[in-house]
Amino acid sequence: MGRTVLLMICIIFVMLVMMYSCKKESEPADLRYYEVGIKGNPADWRDSSFVIATNNNILISQIESQLLLPVDQRQIVNGQLVSGNGGYNKNSSHQFKWHFKEDNWELADFSIEIYDGRPFSDVDTDISYWLDTVKRFAPWSSYIKKEISKP
Repeated sequence: MGRTVLLMICIIFVMLVMMYSCKKESEPADLRYYEVGIKGNPADWRDSSFVIATNNNILISQIESQLLLPVDQRQIVNGQLVSGNGGYNKNSSHQFKWHFKEDNWELADFSIEIYDGRPFSDVDTDISYWLDTVKRFAPWSSYIKKEISKP
């Protein structure tokens, strides 16, 4: 009886450790969220902003420096597109069908023209083309607007 109880306790312990470690791997640690603004006055309100996230300390430092600059001097965002909103990419009530892969985006001075577009009117409305063919998004009128709490 004593061995059976000890064996059961060991099995339960191993299962709990496995469950906890699996959960940790599937959730990015300490993400910070930023609203990306779009300069100008987009015709559709859903094109006016979107949300990105990172836990890269070097990128976070670059963003903090960017936020000290006037909007017209800030760099654009350039990131790999991934399906789904990631649990955070939205503009008000609109949930985007895509998000930037958290560890594969950067700030840039410019990008190639094929990556330019609008978050809703271009990417959301032709999501297969953007995910399967273009694969990245770098709107030329984008800038980091502000840090936000998780939406």
